[in-house]
Amino acid sequence: DTQTMEALAKLKPFFDKQTGTITAGNSCPITDGAAMMLLMSREKAEAMGHKPLAKIVSYGFAGLEPERMGLGPAYSTPLALKRAGLSLKDIGLVELNEAFSAQVLSCVKALGSDKFAQEKLGLSQKVGDIDMDKLNVNGGAIAMGHPVGATGTRLVLTLMKEMRRRDIQFGLATLCIGGGQGGSMILEKEA
Repeated sequence: DTQTMEALAKLKPFFDKQTGTITAGNSCPITDGAAMMLLMSREKAEAMGHKPLAKIVSYGFAGLEPERMGLGPAYSTPLALKRAGLSLKDIGLVELNEAFSAQVLSCVKALGSDKFAQEKLGLSQKVGDIDMDKLNVNGGAIAMGHPVGATGTRLVLTLMKEMRRRDIQFGLATLCIGGGQGGSMILEKEA
C-alpha cells in the first residue's frame, strides 16, 4: 500500500547503470518456496487412487545466445506447439515466468512478430498473439515470487489449477532459463 509510481521511478537500473530499465521495482523477487507434484501415467495414478489434474501433451526446449536468455520462451514455445499440433489460438491460459516485466513483454512481442519468426525461428509467419487476458492471470513472478529451483513446478501447478477452475482445455507453461535456454510445456486438462 505504500508503493507509489514516483518511488518506483527513483529506483536505479540494476544491470545497465546508464540506460537500463530493469530495476528492483519491475523484477521478480527471488523467494523461498517449494513445490511438489506427482508425475506418472494415468493408469498408475488411478491404481494409486489419484485423480490426474492434467496431462502433458508436448514440450520444447531451445537454446539461444546467453545475453538473450529472457527470450527463451519465444524460441521454445513454437516447438511445443508444433509437437502438440496446436497454435496459440488453441491455448486458453499461459503461464510465462516473469524474471522481469520487460522480459515477458519482449516474449509476447517476439511471438507476435513476423520478422522475429522469419529471422530467428526460420518460420514463414509469426507464432501468434498471446491474449493478455489469458497471460499470468493470477499475477506472475513479480506478484507471486520466483522460487528458484521450483519455478517450473510452480508454473505447471498454477496453470493446472487455473485450467480446472476456468474449465480450460489447453494451457502453456513456459520460462526462460539462465545461460540461454527456454522451456515450454503444453498441458491438457483431465476430465
